[in-house]
Amino acid sequence: MEIKLSNDKTIYLFHKVSQVDLALSIRHLAVMLESGLSLEDTLEVISQQSPDPKLREAYGEILKDVRTGKNTSSAMRKYPNIFSEVIISIIEVGEQGGTLEKNLNFLAVFLKKNYELLRKVKGAMVYPVIILLLTSFEMLGVIYFILPKMEGLFNAFEDPPALTMFVLNFSNFIRTNIIFLAIALAVIVYVGHRFFKTKTGTDFKDKLMLKIPIIKELVVKNILATFSRTLGILLESGIPLADALKITSTTTSNVVYAQIFETLRQEVQRGKNVAEVLGRYPKQFPPLYVKMISVGEKTATLEDNLLYLYDFYAEEVEEMTNNMSTIIEPLLLIFIGLMVAVLAISIVGPIYQLTGNINQL
Repeated sequence: MEIKLSNDKTIYLFHKVSQVDLALSIRHLAVMLESGLSLEDTLEVISQQSPDPKLREAYGEILKDVRTGKNTSSAMRKYPNIFSEVIISIIEVGEQGGTLEKNLNFLAVFLKKNYELLRKVKGAMVYPVIILLLTSFEMLGVIYFILPKMEGLFNAFEDPPALTMFVLNFSNFIRTNIIFLAIALAVIVYVGHRFFKTKTGTDFKDKLMLKIPIIKELVVKNILATFSRTLGILLESGIPLADALKITSTTTSNVVYAQIFETLRQEVQRGKNVAEVLGRYPKQFPPLYVKMISVGEKTATLEDNLLYLYDFYAEEVEEMTNNMSTIIEPLLLIFIGLMVAVLAISIVGPIYQLTGNINQL
Protein backbone atom coordinates (compact mmCIF):
# COMPACT_ATOMS: atom_id res chain seq x y z
CA MET A 1 0.00 0.00 0.00
CA GLU A 2 1.35 3.43 -0.96
CA ILE A 3 0.50 6.84 0.56
CA LYS A 4 1.57 9.94 -1.38
CA LEU A 5 2.72 12.94 0.64
CA SER A 6 2.70 16.59 -0.37
CA ASN A 7 6.54 16.69 -0.62
CA ASP A 8 6.49 13.99 -3.38
CA LYS A 9 7.59 11.29 -0.96
CA THR A 10 5.75 8.01 -0.66
CA ILE A 11 5.07 5.94 2.45
CA TYR A 12 4.96 2.21 1.70
CA LEU A 13 2.79 0.24 4.11
CA PHE A 14 3.20 -3.54 4.45
CA HIS A 15 5.93 -3.49 1.81
CA LYS A 16 9.28 -5.11 2.46
CA VAL A 17 12.17 -4.89 0.05
CA SER A 18 13.09 -8.28 -1.36
CA GLN A 19 16.55 -9.55 -0.40
CA VAL A 20 17.03 -10.55 -4.03
CA ASP A 21 16.36 -6.99 -5.25
CA LEU A 22 18.65 -5.61 -2.54
CA ALA A 23 21.48 -8.02 -3.42
CA LEU A 24 21.11 -7.21 -7.13
CA SER A 25 21.20 -3.47 -6.48
CA ILE A 26 24.40 -3.79 -4.46
CA ARG A 27 25.92 -6.03 -7.13
CA HIS A 28 25.04 -3.43 -9.78
CA LEU A 29 26.65 -0.72 -7.64
CA ALA A 30 29.88 -2.73 -7.49
CA VAL A 31 29.91 -3.47 -11.24
CA MET A 32 29.27 0.16 -12.26
CA LEU A 33 31.89 1.49 -9.86
CA GLU A 34 34.43 -1.04 -11.20
CA SER A 35 33.61 0.08 -14.74
CA GLY A 36 34.67 3.64 -13.91
CA LEU A 37 31.35 5.38 -13.23
CA SER A 38 31.32 7.91 -10.40
CA LEU A 39 29.44 7.13 -7.20
CA GLU A 40 26.80 9.77 -7.94
CA ASP A 41 26.18 8.48 -11.46
CA THR A 42 25.96 4.94 -10.12
CA LEU A 43 23.43 5.85 -7.45
CA GLU A 44 21.41 7.80 -10.02
CA VAL A 45 21.20 4.77 -12.33
CA ILE A 46 20.16 2.48 -9.45
CA SER A 47 17.55 4.98 -8.24
CA GLN A 48 15.98 4.95 -11.70
CA GLN A 49 16.27 1.30 -12.69
CA SER A 50 15.71 -0.72 -9.49
CA PRO A 51 12.57 -2.89 -9.88
CA ASP A 52 11.42 -2.15 -6.32
CA PRO A 53 9.76 1.29 -5.88
CA LYS A 54 10.73 1.53 -2.20
CA LEU A 55 14.34 0.75 -3.08
CA ARG A 56 14.30 3.29 -5.91
CA GLU A 57 13.09 5.99 -3.54
CA ALA A 58 15.70 5.07 -0.91
CA TYR A 59 18.55 5.24 -3.42
CA GLY A 60 17.16 8.54 -4.68
CA GLU A 61 17.33 10.02 -1.17
CA ILE A 62 20.80 8.54 -0.64
CA LEU A 63 21.93 10.24 -3.87
CA LYS A 64 20.68 13.61 -2.58
CA ASP A 65 22.64 13.14 0.67
CA VAL A 66 25.80 12.08 -1.17
CA ARG A 67 25.59 15.21 -3.35
CA THR A 68 25.57 17.30 -0.16
CA GLY A 69 28.80 15.66 1.01
CA LYS A 70 27.59 12.73 3.12
CA ASN A 71 29.09 9.27 2.93
CA THR A 72 26.97 6.53 1.38
CA SER A 73 26.97 4.55 4.63
CA SER A 74 25.78 7.56 6.62
CA ALA A 75 22.98 8.20 4.13
CA MET A 76 21.93 4.53 4.30
CA ARG A 77 21.45 4.72 8.08
CA LYS A 78 18.22 6.62 7.43
CA TYR A 79 16.75 3.36 6.08
CA PRO A 80 17.40 0.66 8.73
CA ASN A 81 14.47 -1.39 7.42
CA ILE A 82 16.25 -1.77 4.08
CA PHE A 83 19.98 -1.64 4.88
CA SER A 84 21.04 -3.71 7.87
CA GLU A 85 23.91 -2.81 10.19
CA VAL A 86 26.05 -5.44 8.43
CA ILE A 87 25.55 -3.75 5.05
CA ILE A 88 26.19 -0.27 6.39
CA SER A 89 29.32 -1.29 8.33
CA ILE A 90 30.92 -3.08 5.38
CA ILE A 91 30.22 -0.14 3.07
CA GLU A 92 31.57 2.26 5.70
CA VAL A 93 34.84 0.30 5.98
CA GLY A 94 35.07 0.18 2.18
CA GLU A 95 34.69 3.96 1.94
CA GLN A 96 37.29 4.56 4.61
CA GLY A 97 39.81 2.08 3.17
CA GLY A 98 39.24 2.81 -0.52
CA THR A 99 37.91 -0.71 -1.18
CA LEU A 100 34.25 0.11 -1.74
CA GLU A 101 33.91 -1.95 -4.94
CA LYS A 102 35.47 -5.02 -3.30
CA ASN A 103 33.30 -4.67 -0.20
CA LEU A 104 30.18 -4.27 -2.32
CA ASN A 105 31.02 -7.53 -4.11
CA PHE A 106 31.42 -9.18 -0.68
CA LEU A 107 27.99 -7.89 0.27
CA ALA A 108 26.28 -9.06 -2.92
CA VAL A 109 27.54 -12.62 -2.44
CA PHE A 110 26.76 -12.50 1.30
CA LEU A 111 23.16 -11.37 0.78
CA LYS A 112 22.56 -13.88 -2.01
CA LYS A 113 23.82 -16.83 0.05
CA ASN A 114 21.91 -15.73 3.13
CA TYR A 115 18.73 -15.48 1.07
CA GLU A 116 19.23 -18.92 -0.46
CA LEU A 117 19.88 -20.45 2.96
CA LEU A 118 16.77 -18.87 4.48
CA ARG A 119 14.65 -19.86 1.48
CA LYS A 120 15.69 -23.49 1.83
CA VAL A 121 14.89 -23.51 5.56
CA LYS A 122 11.43 -22.03 4.95
CA GLY A 123 10.82 -24.32 2.00
CA ALA A 124 11.50 -27.36 4.16
CA MET A 125 8.51 -26.49 6.35
CA VAL A 126 6.05 -26.14 3.46
CA TYR A 127 5.61 -29.87 2.83
CA PRO A 128 4.45 -30.90 6.34
CA VAL A 129 2.14 -27.88 6.57
CA ILE A 130 0.46 -28.77 3.27
CA ILE A 131 0.01 -32.41 4.32
CA LEU A 132 -1.53 -31.40 7.66
CA LEU A 133 -3.89 -28.92 5.97
CA LEU A 134 -5.03 -31.50 3.41
CA THR A 135 -5.57 -34.06 6.17
CA SER A 136 -7.62 -31.54 8.18
CA PHE A 137 -9.84 -30.78 5.16
CA GLU A 138 -10.35 -34.49 4.54
CA MET A 139 -11.39 -35.03 8.16
CA LEU A 140 -13.84 -32.13 7.91
CA GLY A 141 -15.29 -33.79 4.81
CA VAL A 142 -15.78 -37.02 6.75
CA ILE A 143 -17.37 -35.14 9.66
CA TYR A 144 -19.80 -33.21 7.43
CA PHE A 145 -20.73 -35.68 4.71
CA ILE A 146 -20.12 -39.25 5.89
CA LEU A 147 -20.66 -39.43 9.66
CA PRO A 148 -24.11 -37.73 9.64
CA LYS A 149 -25.39 -40.58 7.42
CA MET A 150 -24.10 -43.10 9.95
CA GLU A 151 -25.80 -41.61 13.00
CA GLY A 152 -29.23 -43.12 12.23
CA LEU A 153 -27.71 -46.55 11.76
CA PHE A 154 -25.79 -46.53 15.03
CA ASN A 155 -28.67 -45.02 16.99
CA ALA A 156 -30.58 -48.19 16.13
CA PHE A 157 -27.98 -50.28 17.95
CA GLU A 158 -29.08 -51.45 21.38
CA ASP A 159 -25.60 -51.09 22.82
CA PRO A 160 -23.33 -49.13 20.41
CA PRO A 161 -19.57 -49.14 21.21
CA ALA A 162 -18.39 -46.27 23.44
CA LEU A 163 -15.69 -45.22 20.96
CA THR A 164 -18.27 -45.07 18.15
CA MET A 165 -20.60 -42.86 20.17
CA PHE A 166 -17.68 -40.63 21.17
CA VAL A 167 -16.69 -40.11 17.51
CA LEU A 168 -20.29 -39.43 16.45
CA ASN A 169 -20.94 -37.02 19.35
CA PHE A 170 -17.63 -35.26 18.73
CA SER A 171 -18.38 -34.81 15.01
CA ASN A 172 -21.88 -33.56 15.85
CA PHE A 173 -20.38 -31.07 18.30
CA ILE A 174 -18.06 -29.75 15.58
CA ARG A 175 -20.88 -29.38 13.04
CA THR A 176 -23.14 -27.62 15.56
CA ASN A 177 -20.50 -25.20 16.87
CA ILE A 178 -18.32 -24.73 13.78
CA ILE A 179 -18.75 -20.93 13.79
CA PHE A 180 -17.84 -20.57 17.47
CA LEU A 181 -14.94 -22.98 17.05
CA ALA A 182 -13.65 -20.98 14.06
CA ILE A 183 -13.89 -17.74 16.07
CA ALA A 184 -12.14 -19.39 19.03
CA LEU A 185 -9.38 -20.66 16.74
CA ALA A 186 -8.94 -17.20 15.22
CA VAL A 187 -8.72 -15.66 18.71
CA ILE A 188 -6.17 -18.27 19.81
CA VAL A 189 -4.05 -17.64 16.70
CA TYR A 190 -4.25 -13.86 17.20
CA VAL A 191 -3.41 -14.03 20.92
CA GLY A 192 -0.62 -16.50 20.20
CA HIS A 193 0.78 -14.22 17.50
CA ARG A 194 0.68 -11.23 19.87
CA PHE A 195 2.23 -13.30 22.67
CA PHE A 196 5.15 -14.41 20.52
CA LYS A 197 5.80 -10.74 19.69
CA THR A 198 6.45 -10.00 23.38
CA LYS A 199 9.80 -10.60 25.05
CA THR A 200 8.38 -13.44 27.17
CA GLY A 201 6.84 -15.09 24.12
CA THR A 202 10.00 -14.67 22.05
CA ASP A 203 12.13 -16.18 24.82
CA PHE A 204 9.72 -19.11 25.15
CA LYS A 205 9.62 -19.74 21.37
CA ASP A 206 13.40 -19.53 20.91
CA LYS A 207 14.10 -21.89 23.82
CA LEU A 208 11.41 -24.30 22.61
CA MET A 209 12.91 -24.39 19.12
CA LEU A 210 16.18 -25.57 20.65
CA LYS A 211 14.48 -28.52 22.37
CA ILE A 212 12.42 -30.07 19.56
CA PRO A 213 14.63 -32.89 18.20
CA ILE A 214 14.48 -32.37 14.41
CA ILE A 215 13.88 -28.62 14.49
CA LYS A 216 16.72 -28.07 16.99
CA GLU A 217 19.40 -29.45 14.67
CA LEU A 218 18.16 -27.38 11.75
CA VAL A 219 17.96 -24.16 13.80
CA VAL A 220 21.43 -24.60 15.35
CA LYS A 221 23.13 -25.33 12.02
CA ASN A 222 21.38 -22.39 10.39
CA ILE A 223 22.50 -20.04 13.19
CA LEU A 224 26.09 -21.32 13.04
CA ALA A 225 26.16 -20.93 9.25
CA THR A 226 24.80 -17.37 9.39
CA PHE A 227 27.11 -16.36 12.27
CA SER A 228 30.17 -17.80 10.52
CA ARG A 229 29.38 -16.15 7.20
CA THR A 230 28.62 -12.76 8.73
CA LEU A 231 31.66 -12.64 11.02
CA GLY A 232 33.94 -13.99 8.28
CA ILE A 233 32.77 -11.38 5.76
CA LEU A 234 33.13 -8.55 8.29
CA LEU A 235 36.67 -9.61 9.22
CA GLU A 236 37.63 -10.10 5.57
CA SER A 237 36.38 -6.61 4.77
CA GLY A 238 38.73 -5.13 7.39
CA ILE A 239 36.43 -4.57 10.39
CA PRO A 240 38.17 -5.21 13.77
CA LEU A 241 37.08 -8.35 15.64
CA ALA A 242 35.36 -6.54 18.52
CA ASP A 243 33.36 -4.33 16.15
CA ALA A 244 32.56 -7.30 13.89
CA LEU A 245 31.23 -9.27 16.87
CA LYS A 246 29.07 -6.32 17.89
CA ILE A 247 27.48 -6.27 14.44
CA THR A 248 27.23 -10.05 14.17
CA SER A 249 25.47 -10.35 17.53
CA THR A 250 22.51 -8.47 16.05
CA THR A 251 22.07 -10.80 13.08
CA THR A 252 20.46 -13.69 14.97
CA SER A 253 16.87 -13.55 16.20
CA ASN A 254 17.30 -16.46 18.63
CA VAL A 255 17.50 -15.02 22.15
CA VAL A 256 19.70 -17.85 23.49
CA TYR A 257 22.40 -17.34 20.88
CA ALA A 258 22.02 -13.55 20.94
CA GLN A 259 22.91 -13.57 24.67
CA ILE A 260 25.90 -15.83 24.01
CA PHE A 261 27.15 -13.60 21.18
CA GLU A 262 26.81 -10.52 23.38
CA THR A 263 28.80 -12.27 26.13
CA LEU A 264 31.37 -13.24 23.50
CA ARG A 265 31.74 -9.63 22.40
CA GLN A 266 32.28 -8.42 25.97
CA GLU A 267 34.79 -11.17 26.73
CA VAL A 268 36.76 -10.51 23.54
CA GLN A 269 36.97 -6.83 24.47
CA ARG A 270 38.53 -7.96 27.77
CA GLY A 271 41.18 -9.91 25.88
CA LYS A 272 39.69 -13.41 25.74
CA ASN A 273 39.91 -15.61 22.65
CA VAL A 274 36.76 -16.41 20.68
CA ALA A 275 37.30 -20.18 20.95
CA GLU A 276 37.87 -19.93 24.69
CA VAL A 277 34.52 -18.23 25.23
CA LEU A 278 32.55 -20.45 22.83
CA GLY A 279 34.02 -23.53 24.54
CA ARG A 280 31.95 -22.67 27.61
CA TYR A 281 28.78 -23.52 25.65
CA PRO A 282 29.24 -27.12 24.41
CA LYS A 283 25.48 -27.56 23.87
CA GLN A 284 25.31 -24.60 21.49
CA PHE A 285 28.70 -24.95 19.74
CA PRO A 286 29.98 -28.40 18.67
CA PRO A 287 33.62 -29.29 19.47
CA LEU A 288 34.50 -29.22 15.74
CA TYR A 289 33.26 -25.64 15.47
CA VAL A 290 35.22 -24.46 18.50
CA LYS A 291 38.36 -26.30 17.31
CA MET A 292 38.24 -24.66 13.89
CA ILE A 293 37.85 -21.23 15.51
CA SER A 294 40.79 -21.98 17.80
CA VAL A 295 43.01 -23.01 14.89
CA GLY A 296 42.00 -19.90 12.96
CA GLU A 297 42.94 -17.63 15.87
CA LYS A 298 46.32 -19.33 16.39
CA THR A 299 47.26 -19.24 12.70
CA ALA A 300 45.77 -15.79 11.92
CA THR A 301 43.31 -17.34 9.46
CA LEU A 302 40.14 -16.81 11.46
CA GLU A 303 38.13 -15.30 8.59
CA ASP A 304 39.12 -18.16 6.24
CA ASN A 305 38.14 -20.77 8.82
CA LEU A 306 34.84 -18.99 9.47
CA LEU A 307 34.00 -19.01 5.77
CA TYR A 308 34.93 -22.70 5.61
CA LEU A 309 32.60 -23.35 8.56
CA TYR A 310 29.88 -21.46 6.74
CA ASP A 311 30.25 -23.68 3.68
CA PHE A 312 30.23 -26.78 5.89
CA TYR A 313 27.11 -25.87 7.88
CA ALA A 314 25.32 -24.40 4.86
CA GLU A 315 25.74 -27.76 3.13
CA GLU A 316 24.44 -29.49 6.27
CA VAL A 317 21.38 -27.21 6.31
CA GLU A 318 20.80 -27.79 2.60
CA GLU A 319 21.02 -31.56 3.04
CA MET A 320 18.65 -31.44 6.00
CA THR A 321 16.12 -29.29 4.14
CA ASN A 322 16.31 -31.57 1.10
CA ASN A 323 15.70 -34.59 3.33
CA MET A 324 13.12 -32.91 5.55
CA SER A 325 10.23 -34.60 3.79
CA THR A 326 11.90 -37.98 4.31
CA ILE A 327 12.47 -37.19 8.00
CA ILE A 328 8.97 -35.89 8.72
CA GLU A 329 7.08 -38.29 6.45
CA PRO A 330 7.02 -41.20 8.96
CA LEU A 331 5.63 -38.91 11.67
CA LEU A 332 2.92 -37.66 9.32
CA LEU A 333 2.07 -41.21 8.28
CA ILE A 334 1.75 -42.25 11.94
CA PHE A 335 -0.52 -39.27 12.63
CA ILE A 336 -2.72 -39.95 9.59
CA GLY A 337 -2.71 -43.69 10.34
CA LEU A 338 -3.95 -43.09 13.88
CA MET A 339 -6.87 -41.01 12.61
CA VAL A 340 -7.78 -43.63 10.01
CA ALA A 341 -7.49 -46.38 12.64
CA VAL A 342 -9.87 -44.53 15.00
CA LEU A 343 -12.44 -44.15 12.20
CA ALA A 344 -12.04 -47.77 11.16
CA ILE A 345 -12.42 -49.13 14.69
CA SER A 346 -15.29 -46.84 15.64
CA ILE A 347 -17.30 -46.84 12.39
CA VAL A 348 -16.30 -49.64 10.03
CA GLY A 349 -15.76 -52.25 12.75
CA PRO A 350 -19.31 -52.13 14.17
CA ILE A 351 -20.78 -52.19 10.65
CA TYR A 352 -18.90 -55.37 9.82
CA GLN A 353 -20.00 -56.82 13.15
CA LEU A 354 -23.64 -55.96 12.38
CA THR A 355 -23.31 -57.46 8.87
CA GLY A 356 -21.84 -60.66 10.32
CA ASN A 357 -24.71 -61.00 12.81
CA ILE A 358 -27.26 -60.53 10.02
CA ASN A 359 -25.58 -63.23 7.89
CA GLN A 360 -25.67 -65.65 10.83
CA LEU A 361 -29.40 -65.15 11.05
